[in-house]
Amino acid sequence: MYQKAFIVTLLAVAVNQQLHAETAKAQISANDDIPTTTLDELTLYAGIKSGTVLAQKISEMPEVTQVISEKQISQQAVAGRTVIDVLGQLVPSLGAGSGTASNFGMTMHGRPVQYLINGVPLTGSRDISRQINSINPKQLERIEVLSGATSIYGSGATGGLINLVTKSSYQQGLHGESRIGISTNNNFNKEALGYSAGQTVTFGNDKLNARVDVDYESRGGRFDSDNKRIAPEVWQTDLQDTDSLSVNTNLNYQATPTQNINLAATYYKDQQDTDYAPDYGKGLGVLLKGDTPSMQAIKGLQLDNQPFTKKSTVSLNYNNSDIKGSNLNVTGYYRQEDGRYYPTPSSISVKPAYALIDSLAVDNATKNKYKKILANSAYSILQSTADINVVGLRAAMQTPSTWQDKKLLWSYGADFERETDKQYYDGNDLKTFIDSNGLKIQPNNTRYTAGPNSTIDKVGVFVNLDADVTDKWHVSGGVRHQNITSKTDAFTTRNEAQLQDLLAQFKLPYQAGSVPAGETKHNKTLFNLGTSYNIAPQQKIFANFSQGFNLPDIQRVLRDVNVGFKVNSDTVAPITVNNYELGWQGDFDKTKAKVVGFYNTSDKVVQFTKDFNVVAADTDERIYGAEASINHRFNQEWSAGSSLAYGKGEYKDAAGTWRDLGAFRVTPLKATAYAQYTFPQGSSLRLQGSAIGGTDEAYNDMLVAAVDKNISKSREAKITGYATLDLLGQVKLGKGDLAFGVYNIGNTRYRSVFNQSAEAIAGPLAGQEAQGRTYGLQYNLNWF
Repeated sequence: MYQKAFIVTLLAVAVNQQLHAETAKAQISANDDIPTTTLDELTLYAGIKSGTVLAQKISEMPEVTQVISEKQISQQAVAGRTVIDVLGQLVPSLGAGSGTASNFGMTMHGRPVQYLINGVPLTGSRDISRQINSINPKQLERIEVLSGATSIYGSGATGGLINLVTKSSYQQGLHGESRIGISTNNNFNKEALGYSAGQTVTFGNDKLNARVDVDYESRGGRFDSDNKRIAPEVWQTDLQDTDSLSVNTNLNYQATPTQNINLAATYYKDQQDTDYAPDYGKGLGVLLKGDTPSMQAIKGLQLDNQPFTKKSTVSLNYNNSDIKGSNLNVTGYYRQEDGRYYPTPSSISVKPAYALIDSLAVDNATKNKYKKILANSAYSILQSTADINVVGLRAAMQTPSTWQDKKLLWSYGADFERETDKQYYDGNDLKTFIDSNGLKIQPNNTRYTAGPNSTIDKVGVFVNLDADVTDKWHVSGGVRHQNITSKTDAFTTRNEAQLQDLLAQFKLPYQAGSVPAGETKHNKTLFNLGTSYNIAPQQKIFANFSQGFNLPDIQRVLRDVNVGFKVNSDTVAPITVNNYELGWQGDFDKTKAKVVGFYNTSDKVVQFTKDFNVVAADTDERIYGAEASINHRFNQEWSAGSSLAYGKGEYKDAAGTWRDLGAFRVTPLKATAYAQYTFPQGSSLRLQGSAIGGTDEAYNDMLVAAVDKNISKSREAKITGYATLDLLGQVKLGKGDLAFGVYNIGNTRYRSVFNQSAEAIAGPLAGQEAQGRTYGLQYNLNWF
């Protein structure tokens, strides 16, 4: 089980993922085109649960694990596709993709996911839900998935971990690859046309290896199954009419046989440039009168500050695999993230001003007139921008030992992370917006806070023990102590500041209230215990208990609090998740199968209120369900498989009655299936489908749930189920290959789970149709 010279993956301890690329590739079986959840041949050089560089076979890990290979990613990610599309199709326990720039609502087991890239955390306290939209999928070597809460890793991963591992190279000499691609919609509309181009250069010798990947992509518009242009997604922002640049660099230096230094960096930026806006209806009827929107995209948008996403990550890792028999890893990392959203109309609550009006020395008719004018003016056009910076340091040591001839592996270490968050709204002229029916967005030189400027420090120490009790029985257990401290600046809420500006137009003096600076301090000791037992040479059962610990998105939760709110450890509390898993898996040569049941609990629920505020309600929550997968290779040519995932989440309302959580938290029943034919020369053809079940349970519970000042109703939607089919193919052509994809080949008309749920929260304009049939074509050439 243990190896003296560890070739280390950077995951929870941010140890560089690229160090063992060639080794991992060599150990993946020839059947890696099957999206299996267990690969006995592959040694995962990472203790995902333990936050260490634990050399351990996946088959021995008492958790739900999955590794998506480079071949699987390449097959799914033909021109125009994103990492969100890949994960939504291949990870059973992950929520369905949104079709936007956001992975909002893509939970695992109903809990938030900690995304990483080369071990650098992409998910922090401030979550703008664009973690997966951070790299071109053509630059990924593999994706490592662990579902369930993680205790030893620390905060932020109450639902699981998904690590995006970028490509590296250990080939001798100079090598390169070029790639080009195009994508379009069902009727080949010129506005739907997208194209991509990429270049890779690698160099290696006995000491030094280097790689650079550069990919540029230009996306066209999105069209529904009736070939009508889909309006821009106004809540989370979409990717249509977007140009993106993705860069992956890796430099690896083998200083001595036991010492290695690795520098990995990524850069990603997309910038939207669209001429289209949503249809707000005649006289902005959708906004002002509650009219039903046409959902048409209207040409003529004038917007200088268009949405964008920008991310940079850097990690520097030192590994010494032999310090008196122990393995040391030290990693420093930095992440910078900016994101701008599409401008949207927002309401202003004018009720706080009524007392001021009532105090005026005028008659009641005049007072009522003032109130009516205020109510009719209580809108603003705001555009949000977030700025996030993260710096961290992680160190871990592993020491193998024995006890009564039993192999033991001690893993221990410490980590520190500091995150600073800023987010603000830029205001735009309301009259210009109304006069142009929402087509002209003109800044008015106002800026409002979107929550307080925040600094969050996380410090943790851990120890974990892995032991082979017998040849068939493996046990893993550990403990972590986590400290989280947050400091928030004093700030004036957006509504208070806007109300002051609005009343100033009527020459009414109003002093906006503020929320004072605050600090929270929380600590928690977390435990994990797991075991696996080989009941037969090709079968095992496993069980696992683990805890997760996370502070709610403090900037978002505080965004709309009342004036004078006291920020302290009592008013802003963390969420602790207890997670239980029990499962069976089998590897019967040509057939791989797994069945897992899960159950997790917490004492808080994050809810959207009727005023679009976010609160962490102090009430019990439970989520449970099961997932299963089976993959079978009939012969050298034919293979097939399917997966099924079901989850149900509930919270206690103010009366103590269990009520269903909505689809943003727990994805409805999700099923996938595929059949694939592989030609003797390596070309392949794959038909795959995915289906989502419908549900109205959370919506019905929302109507009758009891509420009080602490527990409110979440805004839920009736979810209509849908199913789609894709056809994927790859053709070997000399030194390259030609890949193609036909997505939604039935041209099915549907709305994604995301859009159905978003409509209930953000309004009818967030409920767009999904894309109809689309095409992608890509050619890759290895030119030396």
